[in-house]
Formats: sequence, C-alpha cells, structure tokens
Amino acid sequence: MKYTPKTKKELKTLCNDLSINLGDIDTSLITDMSQLFLNTERMNFSGIENWNVSNVEDMRGMFYGCNSFTSDLSKWDTNKVIDMAFMFCDCNSFNADLSNWNVSNVEDMSYMFFHCKNFTSDLSRWNVSNVENMRGMFDDIPGYIKPNWCE
Repeated sequence: MKYTPKTKKELKTLCNDLSINLGDIDTSLITDMSQLFLNTERMNFSGIENWNVSNVEDMRGMFYGCNSFTSDLSKWDTNKVIDMAFMFCDCNSFNADLSNWNVSNVEDMSYMFFHCKNFTSDLSRWNVSNVENMRGMFDDIPGYIKPNWCE
C-alpha cells in the first residue's frame, strides 16, 4: 500500500485525487467513511473491493449519488458498522451481491438502497435484529423483491 490515511479527512483527500488508484490506499485505520464519495467526480473505483473496512462504524451516505458505481463489495467485513443509512442512495447502476455481509450491529438502514433501480441482491439472510430504522430502504426499486424481514 502506498497510502495509509489516519483520518476520514485524509482519506477523502486521497479519494478525491483521481490520479490515485483506490487499491493503493490502506483503510484499516479508518472508522468513519460517511459521505466519502458524495458528489465525487471519480468514475473509476477499481481497487475499492479490496479495502479493509473492518474498523469502520459509519458508512452513512458513503456512495450517495454515485450513479455509475458498480464495484463488487461482497468481501467487505462490515461487522462493526452501525450506520448504513443512504449508503447506496441514487446509485442507479449498483447491483453487487451483498448477501454475505454481516450487518448484525447496524442500527440505521434508512434509504440505504433508495433509487437503486438495478439492485437485485437477495438480502433475506441478513441479521437485522438491531436495526431501528429501515424507512425507505428499498423504495423506488422497480420489481425488487423485499426480504421477509422488511415487511
């Protein structure tokens, strides 16, 4: 790894530098990734699938509005995340398999996939027992079959 940011601000600066490959960033020290790519000009997210997010607690709005975002995040360790609200909101192209994510500590999933028009991942095995807010989580996704825990 070429870069090891210690704060969210340092990480955001690196992510905004379009000449930096996201795979060159060691994110193991980061606990807050909220709104990290909000209003980003970045189109190439190559390398993000290998990020170490095992210490992250806040992913609120992380990819909000990233219309062309399609990266495979299936191997991310999300067991410490508490807030995933708006995480993929308005990510029209996003359709990664997130079925194996551990979301057992998440408390807020409101609008997490709102307006993700191509999202089809089966999340029926997610443990959402600690989630307090799911408002709008799957709204505006034509034809999406919601998990039975979302009733």
